[in-house]
Amino acid sequence: MDRATLEMKQEELSRRAEKYMKEPWTLAQRPFKVIENIYFVGTSWVSVFLIDTPDGLILVDCAYQEVLYQVIDSIRSLGFDPKDIKKMLITHGHFDHCGAARAIQEMSGCEIWLGKDDAYFFTERRDLIALEDHVADFKIDQFYDYENVIEFGGMSIRPVHCAGHTPGTTCLIFDIMHNGRKLHCGIHGGLGTNGLSKLELQDNGWPLSQQQTYIDNLTALKEMPIDVVLPSHVSHAVDYDFFEIAANDDGTGDGFIDGGAWKRMLESKLMVMKALIDQEEMELKK
Repeated sequence: MDRATLEMKQEELSRRAEKYMKEPWTLAQRPFKVIENIYFVGTSWVSVFLIDTPDGLILVDCAYQEVLYQVIDSIRSLGFDPKDIKKMLITHGHFDHCGAARAIQEMSGCEIWLGKDDAYFFTERRDLIALEDHVADFKIDQFYDYENVIEFGGMSIRPVHCAGHTPGTTCLIFDIMHNGRKLHCGIHGGLGTNGLSKLELQDNGWPLSQQQTYIDNLTALKEMPIDVVLPSHVSHAVDYDFFEIAANDDGTGDGFIDGGAWKRMLESKLMVMKALIDQEEMELKK
């Protein structure tokens, strides 16, 4: 990818993001129960998941300030109080996943978790947040310990480091019981290949090896037995129309059980990444 093509791509992404910020109502999405104690409270563009436990609520990502009112309304419409959020697990340091963190932290007093390798986004490299002027400072209370699970309210959530989209991108894996069956649930923290071209890696100060790191991580992760995929962006899912499943759900959540959806999603992104590498290698030979 040459510099001119990259700049065009980045301008298009920026225009789209600015539109989403200026017209947040266009992204409104009905909140819904996914399965058991897991709920969707995000927008049509970026996901936010709520996990209900006896000890309080866990929020996975929080979207960004301009759609905060939608997230809060969604939580309340499902019968929960945002002030009961005890932990916020941020999957990576981009604005669309962490932009509303400060407001929710002030509202609830929740503890915020983040991958340590993204922490410097919020200090010396705020430009890496993207649209950083829209993201207020917030306190990071804990960094994920990839050797240990997060135990809270009867939930055991395993963070898995999956660097690529950002250095600190983190997957969250946990089990639920559904009709006497243990189901494995998975949230991949960041599948986008934006930021992974060689030019972008150089601009960001990231090693070129991050392309291969992304591939290696997805190659390993795609073999994990995941029964319920909770996509951080619904558009990433393959043959797993998250909102259509929700619209047709009979209240059991059974439609969200798909043992192949995780592998399909990750394999599709592997293909995109490999195509980008092939394109860059061809350009070098010209």
